[in-house]
Amino acid sequence: MDYLAHIINMVLIFTMLASSLNLILGYGGMATMCHAALFGIGGYASAILTMHLGCNFLVGMILAAVLSGFIGVLLATPSLRIQDEYLILFTTAFQMVIWGLMVSEIWITNGETGLSAIPRASVFGIQFLKPISYILLIAALAALFFLICWKVSHSPFGRVLRCIREDELATRSIGKNVLRFKVLTFMVGGAIAGGAGSMLAHYNAYINPVSFNLDASILMIAMVVLGGSTNMFGSVVGSLLLVGIPEMLRFVPGTATLIAPLRNAIFGSLLIFFILFRPQGLIPEHVGRLRVRRTPLPKLPEEEILALLKQEDPAKSHGIGEPVIEVKGIRKSFGGIQAVNSFSMSLSPGKITTLIGPNGCGKTTVFNLVSGFISPDEGSVYLRGKDVTNCQPHELVQLGLVRSWQDVRIFRNMSVLDNVMAAIPDQIGERLFAIFFRPRRVGREERKNTRMALAYLEFVGLAEKAYELAGELSFAEQKQLSLARLIATGGSILLFDEPASGMDVVSRTRET
Repeated sequence: MDYLAHIINMVLIFTMLASSLNLILGYGGMATMCHAALFGIGGYASAILTMHLGCNFLVGMILAAVLSGFIGVLLATPSLRIQDEYLILFTTAFQMVIWGLMVSEIWITNGETGLSAIPRASVFGIQFLKPISYILLIAALAALFFLICWKVSHSPFGRVLRCIREDELATRSIGKNVLRFKVLTFMVGGAIAGGAGSMLAHYNAYINPVSFNLDASILMIAMVVLGGSTNMFGSVVGSLLLVGIPEMLRFVPGTATLIAPLRNAIFGSLLIFFILFRPQGLIPEHVGRLRVRRTPLPKLPEEEILALLKQEDPAKSHGIGEPVIEVKGIRKSFGGIQAVNSFSMSLSPGKITTLIGPNGCGKTTVFNLVSGFISPDEGSVYLRGKDVTNCQPHELVQLGLVRSWQDVRIFRNMSVLDNVMAAIPDQIGERLFAIFFRPRRVGREERKNTRMALAYLEFVGLAEKAYELAGELSFAEQKQLSLARLIATGGSILLFDEPASGMDVVSRTRET
């Protein structure tokens, strides 16, 4: 009975890890190879605090979670400015460094021998000694961590994470500070991993570096991929498959001696199979989408739609006749190719201005320079008299300057409605504090934003397809969706990069 309880406890501990990794890898699309390192930092920190400083189990766990979350922030801040393949290398190197420190710093970790005689968990005077007595404690902790991941992933914050996963440039173009969201996600994921490490240390009363090596990180990734990334229930299924079932197979005659040597081969084969033939995992991201699509959409009155479209931010008002954008002598070269040379323009408010030229003449480069996606070699850009030459794209969106993309750049694996809702600015649900401590306000604002997004979709003729995946739309409809998303940002200066290209006459007329 104790061994069965041990299997359940280990499945629950790895469910915590898989859920937190799913938040980073599945929702945020950030390929990290060092989750076991954060897991180990929490385990060793809690063990040392309770063994040498006399801290209570709960205090040790909280401090361990804070430390792992802080390490996650330090890790994320520099590493998330690099491309995905380098992020994998960076986090792998971090994983190896932390593991090496666990082995070599004998004075604090006791090296490969590990730490033993770690105090058992004790909560409010209740002592936990045997595996069966730990089930309720570990299950409660796993439920808490799962709920945290669920709340974050199913909030406006989680919606932005999915936008980042789909297309980081498009996410920046709708006014989101991508680095902030990535760092906070690493912080939450790291803190939960640290808490799980603390629980493991006090449950086993012993830890050593073997539990936190690179193989452990790969095992956690396999749980997320097999169970289903971007679906929290997939984390539970993945943990059960890769932790629970191999342990249960030990009861089958003749398999005990085969499981250990074949474990990595089986895990690797399963991972390759799922990546090739079922990348969505056992429980796909949109498993409940058909049920949601049957939910009737509210029909908004035309007066409400027009009122929403005519809303104007007083802070973005500008003097009549004064230019809203001034570009002075900008120049940009890519190696030996001079894409833009001494380009200047001035845009007045309330007017439609076109930039005309043949393919390859540098129109899109000008858009990228004005909207902050690339920096000019020379020259300046002014927005309402303010020098914004070196401003980030999300900062310019917050100032009212928004651009579209020639290649659409919609979030293909998100619903049409979510594409538009993600662009609505200043959502309180994009703040972690509000998600947990102001849920009613977040819910009220979410319902309001849903009506606003539906109004924008009604305006472009896509309201009936609000629950469809954006990738299932025709190209003309994707163009209309990009227009609705652009309007939803609330920008007062809209830059359209070939908005009617690839559209038929009817679609162009509708957009006009």
